Amino acid sequence: MNNRKTNKKKLNCMPVIAMFSFSWLLMSCSSTTGRTNDSKEIVYPENWQTIQSPQLSPVINNNDNWVAAFNDKQLLSLVDKAIKHNRILKTQRITVELAEQKAIVSGASRLPALNLNQGNSRRKSVSNVVPQYQNSADIELELSIELDIWGKLSDQQTQATLNFAAANSTYEHQKISLIAEVSSAWFNVIEAKELLSLYQERASNLSNNLEMIQASYRLGLNDALDVYLTQNDVSRESARVAEQQQLLLIKKRQLELLIGEYPDGKFTYQVSFPSLSDDIAFGVPSQLLTKRHDILTSWYQLLALDAGLAVAHKQRFPKISLIARSGDSSDELQNLLDGGSLAWSLIGNLTLPLFDAGRLEALEEQARLSVQQQEQYYLNDIYQAFADVENNIANNTALKQRYEHLTLAGQNASTAEKLSFDQYLRGLVSYTTVLESQRRAFDAQNSLIQLTNQLLQNRISLYVSLGGSPMLAPQETNTNTTSSLDNNQQVNK
Repeated sequence: MNNRKTNKKKLNCMPVIAMFSFSWLLMSCSSTTGRTNDSKEIVYPENWQTIQSPQLSPVINNNDNWVAAFNDKQLLSLVDKAIKHNRILKTQRITVELAEQKAIVSGASRLPALNLNQGNSRRKSVSNVVPQYQNSADIELELSIELDIWGKLSDQQTQATLNFAAANSTYEHQKISLIAEVSSAWFNVIEAKELLSLYQERASNLSNNLEMIQASYRLGLNDALDVYLTQNDVSRESARVAEQQQLLLIKKRQLELLIGEYPDGKFTYQVSFPSLSDDIAFGVPSQLLTKRHDILTSWYQLLALDAGLAVAHKQRFPKISLIARSGDSSDELQNLLDGGSLAWSLIGNLTLPLFDAGRLEALEEQARLSVQQQEQYYLNDIYQAFADVENNIANNTALKQRYEHLTLAGQNASTAEKLSFDQYLRGLVSYTTVLESQRRAFDAQNSLIQLTNQLLQNRISLYVSLGGSPMLAPQETNTNTTSSLDNNQQVNK
């Protein structure tokens, strides 16, 4: 008889033992990741390939506050306006705040929830044509919590925190991109203004030449062909001036849009191209992993998806929650909690998915594939960043060489232009020679202005591709989470 009771107890315990054995087996497999060795063992060179001499590349990449390196106070003012008033940047700032609130919500799910419920009711019933009324009032305090045995809620909070860090890095990247766009637009305005001044000066010189040639023609010293050729040049240059005036207006409006102002084209300025110095630190390729905010964004997104994979895996585990209730009921509201004994209950719930036609398994595999997809995006972003730096360094060297040659060519062409016109007035050369020398001088000046802008634009691209902060004192800082996750990135790698 005792043996039967013992066997019966063993049989009753078998489902419980099996359930917990299964749960323990699942828990032992709960540590999962979709990342491969590709993102853990990134291969990069020790130095930039396009740098001829290693001593030109300091080990430390410290190009912070590169906006001030242009030594342009008006540019600093424009950047400050853009950061405060640019609408696209404001939109991303709101996205960061939304991600922060989602992280707060995710963190709250790990804590107990306490709710107070109070209800009143009045019921009418009829017995033997006599109406009867019954009042009821109740109050209940409910405390509920989901036990995070498998770490699923912790992974959800980690995922939300990483998404917040990714949004913050995206904001920082967009702010740097905006500063670069404002700087680029500002130098484009200066280029358009310099070219307009050049065209106006050339039109004025041609007009003066036309007056002298007409005077010589009236004296019979040259042919009518020279007069017509000069008149043609004056008309063509006047048309070029009108075209450049419109182009300058467009460049102004583009800049006004970036700084959040109405694009009326009334922007005024008193400035010319800044001079460039050579004190730029290229650093080493590995520094891009922490100095480029777009790479940090891709990294945080990869970690967030990897945490999401852990959540999807643990969705297949049992869910255990506890609910504690305590309250009182009475016929009248005023009699609630009048000192009588309170009723209470404690409920434990366990939910274990047994059959879902493979839905949870498919969701986990979907999360794993998303991690692997983002990992390739992350690697592509890294190597694209390497390519950007290599190209910008090479372009910087080539542009400097072109600038030196064009400067010398411009000086020679300007001297030749003056000599040819003097010799023409003395009858030593034909007007065709004058036109050719003027064309060469004009082309050299025009190319020099455009090349100066290209040098500045390349310097902006080089600063952005190397990473770092364009300004020493950012207007908005949200660095606590980012800094801690930067350290986490180094540990994971």
